[in-house]
Amino acid sequence: MKIDKLSDLFEINFKKIRQKELVDFFRLCLKYHTMLFDPDFFKLNFSSVERFLRFIHRFKNHIYFVLLNNEEKFAGFLYLYETRPAPKGFFDTKVTFCICRPYWGFGSYVMAKRAIRFLFEEMKVRKLTVETVGNKSCARRLIQKLGFELEAVLKDECFRGEKTEDLYLFTKFNPAFEL
Repeated sequence: MKIDKLSDLFEINFKKIRQKELVDFFRLCLKYHTMLFDPDFFKLNFSSVERFLRFIHRFKNHIYFVLLNNEEKFAGFLYLYETRPAPKGFFDTKVTFCICRPYWGFGSYVMAKRAIRFLFEEMKVRKLTVETVGNKSCARRLIQKLGFELEAVLKDECFRGEKTEDLYLFTKFNPAFEL
């Protein structure tokens, strides 16, 4: 990323899914599907254009794009799942946050921080949970830097090929939520 484009990072918006970003979203899902989705879920929902469109239609209220530069540049997406109600109109959810490769490193922290603020302030999330598979030190460092705390480690929970890996659950509570 060039220095003159760093200002793009401060123009982040979160919008519901739009048609013009679907192709970029699909490509990103294809490229990183082993890190984002369970293999059976991916095969079921991404094996054809029709199934992909059904996936989009079914989950359209749970997918948000990260758009930069006055909404012209697709930079990643948020996918909310296992959402359940919490007290006082809030809700708890798990989130997958995927960032396009050019924004890894410097941009990923800024985008993730703004995504968390968006989820807490606009979406009224009480408890936010993220999962990482295996011992990915970069992802875990970023998650902990963002203020998430390790909640649980599920031993040998995920398969990668013939090998099993641990699943790490990290949580962060909305500071505005009070019992």
